[in-house]
Amino acid sequence: MSEQERATSFGAAVDAYQQGRPEYDREHVAWLLDGVQGRVLDLGAGSGKLTRAIAGLGFEVVAVDPDEQMLAAITDIPTLVGTAEQLPLPAASVAAVTVGQAWHWFEPATAGVEIARVLQPGGRLGLIWNTRDLSHPFVATLAPTMGDSPAEVMMDDEDVYDLPGFTAFERSRIDRVRWMTAAELEAMVVSRSIYLTATPETQARIVADVRDLVATHPHTKGRERFEYPLHSTAYRANVL
Repeated sequence: MSEQERATSFGAAVDAYQQGRPEYDREHVAWLLDGVQGRVLDLGAGSGKLTRAIAGLGFEVVAVDPDEQMLAAITDIPTLVGTAEQLPLPAASVAAVTVGQAWHWFEPATAGVEIARVLQPGGRLGLIWNTRDLSHPFVATLAPTMGDSPAEVMMDDEDVYDLPGFTAFERSRIDRVRWMTAAELEAMVVSRSIYLTATPETQARIVADVRDLVATHPHTKGRERFEYPLHSTAYRANVL
């Protein structure tokens, strides 16, 4: 399974993505766009979780994603089909480009050139991820079932954030807690690319493992809702 196939697998699970994936921290999204005035391009928008957070801050926003099935979940905001390497927008047409939970699917050097093209002079590039807090015992126990995270691997590679044509990235991290139900946890797991690209037999085993863990682990056993610790990590830079 190629990285591109994994990156475009999410359209098969739009509902699970909407239910299972966490929302973005409002204050962290505001930090990404601090000082920005004008239209925002949300790139790799998926089902629109970050797109709606940006619109909720009062920005005009357009969502771009290669997956039409994911974009179909965004009904109240303009959408365009496109990729980071070939954006369907004219030069100098947006004040900011945001990327939520998707930069690790891009080819940074190529995407950086194309993003710089559509940004207005001095425009903002903002990247943000929600990732699991593996220091928590329950999250750590669940980790083998959820599989590796391309985002977590990329975030350990500092070279990724040395982007030609942009200022040095500023970094901000917020530790937060999401309260979840068992159904939301299961939806989060089945919305991940490792599940979506697995065989039916492997998918069934993953779901069974999640249900068994929730039923037996001291953190979740007998609880209707439980805490799921997260890191919200954001980067911002301006085009030169």
